[in-house]
Amino acid sequence: MEQKELDQKILMICEDIEQNLKQAEQLPNYQDSASYYCRLHMLQEIVATERRLQEEVSLPCRFLLEHFSLFLGKWDYNIGCKYGQMQCGRGMLSGIKILDWGNVVLTIDGMEVTWRDADYDYMFYPDKVILRPKMAGKSDIYLYFSYAFKYGNVLSRFPEVANDPQTIYWHQDM
Repeated sequence: MEQKELDQKILMICEDIEQNLKQAEQLPNYQDSASYYCRLHMLQEIVATERRLQEEVSLPCRFLLEHFSLFLGKWDYNIGCKYGQMQCGRGMLSGIKILDWGNVVLTIDGMEVTWRDADYDYMFYPDKVILRPKMAGKSDIYLYFSYAFKYGNVLSRFPEVANDPQTIYWHQDM
């Protein structure tokens, strides 16, 4: 199945799930204090992230997040981060969210790393990515990980990412 065809099927599934979750608003006591509200709201965020992954972020960002999804929540693979003077030791990637306007949030051992996709270009290496800000005055974001790109199938699904305008460097060993 081609990637575009797969994407369309996934978007249709997300739309069905979103419609069913909207029905929950008719349940009794549907508000912040209901325990089921919290669980259903979390589901809404997950489905919205899946939809935004296809519709709102750039191809390099999607490629990166698709790769990160392969080891999301797995203790035996880890990710580290450096932003300016702040460096986070390697830890488990426990969450990926895409918020409005293409704002991406990675949760690494309880620390959140956030960036707006449209404001950054991407430099890809076999086991790390550098997010370079388009605007002066911001620091680069370094994301380094133990599960190199060559181990997953994501590279074969998105071969055009190397030529995307937001990809400013593509290592020859990719």
